[in-house]
Amino acid sequence: MAILGERFESENEMRFRGFSSVSAAAAAAFLLILAQPAAAQSGGISLYQQINNNAVQNILQGLRDQIRARRPGSLPARLAFSAGGSDFDARNPFAATGFDDRFGALAYAKAPAGTPAIASGWLYGANLIGSGERSMTAGIITDTASVTGAFDVTKIGIFTGSDALTFMGTGGDASSHQGGLLNVDTTVPSTSATLAYLNGGFSLDLTSFVGWTRSALSGPVFVPTVIKGSSVGFTGNVQYRFDFPYSVFIEPGIGMTYSEGYTANFGTKLSDTMEVHAGARLGTEMKWMTYTVQPAVALFAYQITDSSALGVVGPIFPSSAIGYRGSGKINVVWSANFSSYLEVHATGQASGPSKPIATYNTTQTTGFQAGLRYTWN
Repeated sequence: MAILGERFESENEMRFRGFSSVSAAAAAAFLLILAQPAAAQSGGISLYQQINNNAVQNILQGLRDQIRARRPGSLPARLAFSAGGSDFDARNPFAATGFDDRFGALAYAKAPAGTPAIASGWLYGANLIGSGERSMTAGIITDTASVTGAFDVTKIGIFTGSDALTFMGTGGDASSHQGGLLNVDTTVPSTSATLAYLNGGFSLDLTSFVGWTRSALSGPVFVPTVIKGSSVGFTGNVQYRFDFPYSVFIEPGIGMTYSEGYTANFGTKLSDTMEVHAGARLGTEMKWMTYTVQPAVALFAYQITDSSALGVVGPIFPSSAIGYRGSGKINVVWSANFSSYLEVHATGQASGPSKPIATYNTTQTTGFQAGLRYTWN
C-alpha cells in the first residue's frame, strides 16, 4: 500500500507539474496578448509599424523638398515697355545710344519670379535610418531599437513636367525589451512598400507593411516560452503644402492606418485596429555656411475608430481612444547628393483606456530617429 501510495503521489505530482507548465504557458501567452500591445504599441497600431511609417514619411518629406529644389532657376524676366512683345521690348533700348538702362534694376526687382517646371528624369535614393523608443504603461517599460534600410526610385514628369511618382521599398529589424514580473524580449524583422505621387503642393502616399514577431517570455513565476506572430498593415496619407515668404511653409495632412495581428506565418487572426489621423507640419529653410538647414515641427491627432482582439470588438482600444503624435526635426542638406536628419518625437493617448483594467494608465512613447540619405541621377 505504501508503495502504491507513493506511486500514486508521484504520478499526481507529475500531472500537477505538467498541468502547471501548460497553465503557465497559457497564462504567458495570454499576458503577451494583453500586455505587449500596451507597452509596445502606439495608439493601437503596432509600434513597429509606426516606426516604419515614421521612417517612410521622413524620407518622403526630404524627397519632396529635394524635387522642389531641382526646379531649374531662371533670371526674373525684365518688365516689358509695352503690352506687346516687339523686338524693341526684348532688347535694351539704350544700348544703341550708349546709355545705361536706368530702369534695369527696377525692372528686375519688380518682375514676378516664374515657377519653372521640374526637369524630367529619374532620381534614385539610398537611405539608412536608426531609431530608439521608450514606451511606458502602468509602470511597465518597453525599450525598442531599430534599424531600417530603404531604396527609392522617382520618375519626374509623369502627366506634366512638374509631377513625380515614387516607389520605395524598406527592410529592417527591431528589437525590444519589456521588464517587470514578466520579461518579454521581442525581435521584429519587417518590410514595406510605398507608392507616392507629387504634383506641386499636393502629395499622396500609400504604404503596405509586413512584420514577423518572435517574443521570448520569462519571469520568476513563468515557464520560459517563445511565441511567434505576424502582422500586416496599410497606411494612406494626403498632404498639401502652402509656401509663404521667408521660406516658411505649412503642410496640413490627413490619413488612415489599418493593422492586423496574426499567429505565426499569418495563421489565426488575433486582432485588427483602424485609426484616422490629421494634423500639420510647419517648417522653414535657412543657410548655415554653405549648407542648407531645414527645421520643422509636426503635430497630429489620431482616433481609434475600430478595434477588436480575439474576435471581441473593442476590448483593448475602444473607439473613444484619442491621442497625439508630435515631433521636431532638423534636416541638413550637405551637398546636392547627401543629406541627414535628426528627429525627436512623442506619442500618447489623451483619452480612452488602453486596457480593460481599472486605473490602467494610457501608453506614452518617446523616442528619436536619425537618418542618412544619398541620391543620384
